[in-house]
Amino acid sequence: NDASSEGKLRNEIRNSTTEESINIRRLQDDPLVKEKMRLEALRQREEDRAKRFMNPRRRSIGFDKDELDMQVEEKRLREIAAGQEKLRDAEHVKALVQGMNEHEERMKEERMRSLQDLRKTLDEQVKQPKNNALAKDDPLDLEACGPASLQRFSGEDNLHNDRKKIQQDQVKYWCAEYALEKKKALEDERRRKQEYAQFVLEQDRIRAQMENGAKRRKEEEARMCQIENLELARQNKLRQEQELFALKNAEDDQSNYLKNCPLLTEEKSLAKHAIAEHRFRPDHFKGFQKEEVEEIYRENDAVIQEKHEIAIREKMTDDEWARNHAELARKMEEAELRNRERALIEKRIQQDVLYQQKEEIQKQREKTKRSGLDEIGTNFFARFGRSCR
Repeated sequence: NDASSEGKLRNEIRNSTTEESINIRRLQDDPLVKEKMRLEALRQREEDRAKRFMNPRRRSIGFDKDELDMQVEEKRLREIAAGQEKLRDAEHVKALVQGMNEHEERMKEERMRSLQDLRKTLDEQVKQPKNNALAKDDPLDLEACGPASLQRFSGEDNLHNDRKKIQQDQVKYWCAEYALEKKKALEDERRRKQEYAQFVLEQDRIRAQMENGAKRRKEEEARMCQIENLELARQNKLRQEQELFALKNAEDDQSNYLKNCPLLTEEKSLAKHAIAEHRFRPDHFKGFQKEEVEEIYRENDAVIQEKHEIAIREKMTDDEWARNHAELARKMEEAELRNRERALIEKRIQQDVLYQQKEEIQKQREKTKRSGLDEIGTNFFARFGRSCR
C-alpha cells in the first residue's frame, strides 16, 4: 500500500509538472506574455542601470565608460561574426563552383573517351574485308564466264536498276506535279490578293465619292442655311425698322393730337382769376399753356442730359479707380518682389556667416583637441569619495 501510494504520488507530481510546463510553454508562446516579459526585462535593466548610476563609488561623470566599452566590444564581435559568416559563405560558394567545374570536366573527359572508343570500333569494323566489298564491278565477259556464271543466289533482284529508274522517274513526276501545283497555288493566291486589292481600291473610291457627295450636300445645306439666315436677318431688320418707323409716327401723331386736340387745346386761361391774375382756380384747370409744356420738356431734356453726364463722370471715375487699383497692385507686387530678393540676400548672407562661424568652431575644437585640454586624467576620478581637506 505504501509503495502504491508513493507511485500514485509520483505520477501526480509528474502530471502536475508536465501540465505546468505545458502551461508555461503556452504562456511563453502567447504574444502578450512575450511582450510583458520583454517589458519586465527592460524595466529590470533600467532599474539596474539607475542603481549603478546612483552608486557614487561606481558612477562616472558624463558617461558610463564600462557600458560604452561593452557596447563597442559587442559591436566589434558582431562585425567579426558577420565577417566570418561572409567568409564561410564565400568559401562555400567557391567550393561549390569548384565541385561543379570538376564534375563538368569529368563528364567531358568521359564523353571524349566514349567518342574515341566509338571511333576506334568503327575504324576496326571498316578495316574488315566484309565491309570493303565493291559496290559495282566491270561489265561481264561472257566468253570468260563458265557454266557456273548462270547460277544465281535466291533473293537476287535483277530488275533493281529498272525499278529504281522507274521510281526515280515517278519521284521526278511527283516533284514536277507538286511544283506545278505549288506554282498554280501561288498564282491563285497572287490573283486573289490582286482581286482583293482592286476590291479595296474600288471600295475606297466609292467611299470617297460618297464622302465627297455628303460633303458637297453638307456644304450646300450650310450655304442655303446661311442664305436663309441672311434673308431672315434682313426681314427681321426691315420689320424692326418698320416697327420703329410706325412707333415714331404713332408718337408724332400722338404728340400732334395732344397739341391740336380741341378738347385739350381749349382755352387754358380760364383757371386764372378774372380779377386777380395771381390767383388760381383749380376747378377751372384745362391744362398747361404751350410755353409751360415746352418749358417742362426743356427741363426734362436738361435732367436727362445731366443724368447722362453724371453717368459718364461715374464711368470715368470707375475707370480711373480701376487704373489706380491696377497701378497699386503692380507697385505692391514690385515691392513684394524686392522684399523677397532682399530676404534671399539676407538669408544668403546669414548662411555665409553661419558657415564661417561653423568653420571657426570646428577649428577651435580641433585646436582644443590638439592641445589636450578636453582630456580628463585618472587622478580626477580618484578624488571622488574623499574629503577636500
